[in-house]
Amino acid sequence: LGAVWGSASGAGLAVVPSVGFGAVLCLAFGLPLGLLGGLLSGLTRPVTSGGDGLPVHHPLIWDEWVILPLPGSRAALRRALERDEEAALHLLAQVARNPFQRWAVQSALHRYLHGHTDPIRFLYQLAAHPAMEEYTSAPLIKKDWERLPSVGLIVLGELGGRWVYGGSDFLDHILEQLVRLLTLPLRDRRRTPLTALAGTLHDLLEKREQVAPADLRTLPDLHEYPGGEEIHRTFAALADFLTYDDLLDLPQTRVRLGRPEGAVRPAVLRAIADLETVGEEVAAYRDSTSRVNRLAALARATDTLDDLEEYVEAEVRTPERYALRVIIRRWRRLVSEAGGKEGRVVEYGPIANPYVFGNPVSGDLFVGREDILRRLEELWSGAGQKPSVVLFGHRRMGKSSILHNLGKRFGAHTVIVDFNMQRVGLVAGTGELLYNLALALYDALTDDGGGPLTEPQEEDFLTHNPYTGCDRFLKRLNRVRGGRRFIVTVDEFELIEEAIDEGRLESRLLDFWRGLIQTYPWFIMAFAGLHTLEEMIRDYWKPLYGSVTGIPVGFLTPAAARRLITQPTPEFALDYDQEAVERIIALTGRQPYLIQLLCHNLVARFNRRTFEEGKEGERRFHRADVEEVVNDPALFRDGDAYFTGVWRQAETGRPAHQPEVLRALAASSAGLTAAEAAVRAGLGEEAVRAALETLARHEVVREEDGRWVFTVELMRRWVVWRWGSDREDAPFVGDG
Repeated sequence: LGAVWGSASGAGLAVVPSVGFGAVLCLAFGLPLGLLGGLLSGLTRPVTSGGDGLPVHHPLIWDEWVILPLPGSRAALRRALERDEEAALHLLAQVARNPFQRWAVQSALHRYLHGHTDPIRFLYQLAAHPAMEEYTSAPLIKKDWERLPSVGLIVLGELGGRWVYGGSDFLDHILEQLVRLLTLPLRDRRRTPLTALAGTLHDLLEKREQVAPADLRTLPDLHEYPGGEEIHRTFAALADFLTYDDLLDLPQTRVRLGRPEGAVRPAVLRAIADLETVGEEVAAYRDSTSRVNRLAALARATDTLDDLEEYVEAEVRTPERYALRVIIRRWRRLVSEAGGKEGRVVEYGPIANPYVFGNPVSGDLFVGREDILRRLEELWSGAGQKPSVVLFGHRRMGKSSILHNLGKRFGAHTVIVDFNMQRVGLVAGTGELLYNLALALYDALTDDGGGPLTEPQEEDFLTHNPYTGCDRFLKRLNRVRGGRRFIVTVDEFELIEEAIDEGRLESRLLDFWRGLIQTYPWFIMAFAGLHTLEEMIRDYWKPLYGSVTGIPVGFLTPAAARRLITQPTPEFALDYDQEAVERIIALTGRQPYLIQLLCHNLVARFNRRTFEEGKEGERRFHRADVEEVVNDPALFRDGDAYFTGVWRQAETGRPAHQPEVLRALAASSAGLTAAEAAVRAGLGEEAVRAALETLARHEVVREEDGRWVFTVELMRRWVVWRWGSDREDAPFVGDG
């Protein structure tokens, strides 16, 4: 029966297209191929039936390319939804990739949705499901990433009566139209408020950042469904928020949405509540007569918008995410423009330069590492044994600044002990180092108002066993610490490895520290340096592996980078336009040291021109100002400590040939393939790939579409400026 059915269906599918494409061509080629394909399809797709006459092991479940409209397809998908919605959504996503079977997905979802006790919640579950965010087919060319729709876009479009074609070229478009025409009678074409909502969600996903207020005002009456009131109010609020083009419109954001608990989209309600908070801060700005208070209100509004942007990107998975993005960016522009005008009203004299690029920063100057500090709070909160950590990452990423700011994040029962290896590491032996550690612990307890404790004696560490002396001191400290815990910050920990290699320190020091960590729950060590634990390959590091948690310190998030640029301090009196901010981010790759360096030079240039040269100008930085600073070689001389540090790490690191590869890559701002880099560097491709992998692990380079580029554009320009004999383009011209 399967063979006969397949043959007949194959012949039918072969003849029907002949109306549009030519009967002779179709009969000569389409009919034989259709018969053969139908026969093979029937022979290889057995259908077994249960007592209710519906398939038990339906081919849709185990065959991705079923062409024929097999009986029981709709019922099989509905039963899958009734058994396990989570697993069924994965199955529906798989079936929806096949244009011949989308009718089954649409029809099954239509009936299941309208029989659901909470259909709106299910529809949002479908829209936000990870399987629905995947492409219908694997992108093969660069344009496919933009043209191919997601599975969710197709499924919501089918439910909402929209046709979404899932191909990447004109031929795909024609073929999918034909398939849709053939399967149209099998679809459930009834229009209801729920299908209208599905269509609206499809439109939001399709338009993304081009969403307009009208797209949010096309909802039908959903009040009879659970959560319908929530949908209407939030859509109306978002539509209004999108229309605000004046800062003083923002205080109108008053929406009674109820509590997020039990809501269909709690993350959306939380985001709207934060937008209402922004409106309240703008109202405070409007009503205040104090310039300081007005600026403070705008700063709080900016902070809320920055935090909200990160929250939306991380937590809001529903289609409303795109409308929220547009609102946040528009409101940030309005608040920023008001802040710039307010800051220029009575600001006289040179601007105090708040950007620090040479030393660790603290207080208000410390911006953008909330994620790391939150991670440390998670690790070290509560009672009991807490892990020691190692902060590792690229040079000048702010690891030292994180250590300097730990004291403000933890309560009075935490004592931070600064044990920087650059300062205390210049010792002749292990005894001196442990003696310095004991002194640091003693001084920290004394400064914190701790109980009576005798100062550690030098002879206990230098003339006797230093490990015994240190352990006895810690036992005495334990008796008088008064419930305090001690976090010993060890910056530049790679200097320990250098001292061990030089014979000044014993390798068993690390084993001893591990024993202290495991013995005293109140004794925590926080290391910071360049290496990851995996790169610390020497045997004497192995004792620490099981006792230390690695935390990478990478580039700033986009929101944190913007905050560091535009608001280094609450009273910063200069402004940036959006193009200038984006250009700084593009040039620095969100590297915090380079952001501080570039912005420091911008402020210095402003002060020099305004107050030394008498050239009165706008108190706002534009892209042209950024380009002028970047094209000045003084920037690279000022940042030489960073650039040469990265270069020396490449020179001294393993494998070899990293500097040669960097020089080869620097010649082209568009990047090179590994093979092209090997030719330009005059090296074997295997050696080049090994060097590239190490440089990528250290975040110096990255791979984009098969081409290797510098992670930080300013680093590439420095290589051209410093080692520019092989350059193809000028080091300081535009985009390179």
